[in-house]
Amino acid sequence: MKILQMISKNDRYGAQRIFLDQVDILHRMGHEVTVACRGSEGFVTDSARSIGVPYVGTSMKGFSALFFLRNFVKKNNIDVIHTTLDRADHMGLVAGRTTGVPVVSTNMVPRAHFSFRFMDRVAVLAEKQRPILLSRGVAPEKIVLIRPGIDVRRFAQPDPIRRNAWQKTLRTNERSIIFCHISSVIPRKAHEVSLEITAECKKRGERPLLIIIGDPVTGAFYDMLRAKAESFGITGNVHFTGWTAEVPEILANSHFTILPSENEALGVVLMEGMAAGTPIVARAGEGGAELIDEYGTGFLYRPEAGVSGLVDQLIALRHDEPRFSALSEKCRKIAAEAFSIERFGEKLLELYQSVGAR
Repeated sequence: MKILQMISKNDRYGAQRIFLDQVDILHRMGHEVTVACRGSEGFVTDSARSIGVPYVGTSMKGFSALFFLRNFVKKNNIDVIHTTLDRADHMGLVAGRTTGVPVVSTNMVPRAHFSFRFMDRVAVLAEKQRPILLSRGVAPEKIVLIRPGIDVRRFAQPDPIRRNAWQKTLRTNERSIIFCHISSVIPRKAHEVSLEITAECKKRGERPLLIIIGDPVTGAFYDMLRAKAESFGITGNVHFTGWTAEVPEILANSHFTILPSENEALGVVLMEGMAAGTPIVARAGEGGAELIDEYGTGFLYRPEAGVSGLVDQLIALRHDEPRFSALSEKCRKIAAEAFSIERFGEKLLELYQSVGAR
């Protein structure tokens, strides 16, 4: 099958990671995949080329870009167009409708735009996105749930040398409870909630560590988090790593993966945390909460209730080694069965075939 994968932003965030995972698995399954994105430089550009997939740079803006994409689809006999993020959705829809090629989109965020109404299918990461699409006039039969795939083996079997190096760097042997918060360091990711959880654990006599993985580690929000940690008396209990590819090795030194963010379609890092054997914490009402509701692999943070009751649950589990080990193993098993990158590829092909792609 010849597949044109389009995405509008050429930076390194969760949507781009999911996008590149689907490009990679479809390529490894033997399909002819081409990536189209804005510009000729950036994270998506470099990643596509490293995978060995042809890359096409475009402005994703104006009639010239539309004509270019339309001609590319016709010339290369594309079977299906798969778009990600707003501008690619609009451009890909026009290119598909003017060439007769089916168009599907993945909605990466908990909001919707008008182009979704005219797509052949819209994939959502979590059920919380479904009513949003329905409210914008998207037909129910066009909406399909496809959770992303992750490299389960990478998280289940971290590199032992790098794992031990992080153990020494973070001095994890000195800690009684370790949290990992993986996300961009921006306000809606709610790092202050993770700081509150860490501070409450310390008040209870624990020796907690909060590991924050993500960029940027500069700027006003980062400075605010550092100041808040100092006001809570937990400066020595918080470690910012910045962005790193060694997330599996850090998770191997952690007990819980936390993502209390708002406006979160899903939170792939929670799936990765499960694959690493860490129970998860997600904000109630967000996409990640569906993983807890569906699989029973963690705890919900409820803003109206604060962190005290949640901390009771986390500490109780951590000090009950048989129960903690059982839940850890349950997380690994579910991730291996439900979230593998191979299963993700199969679901994508089912999606394409449902719209008549060859």
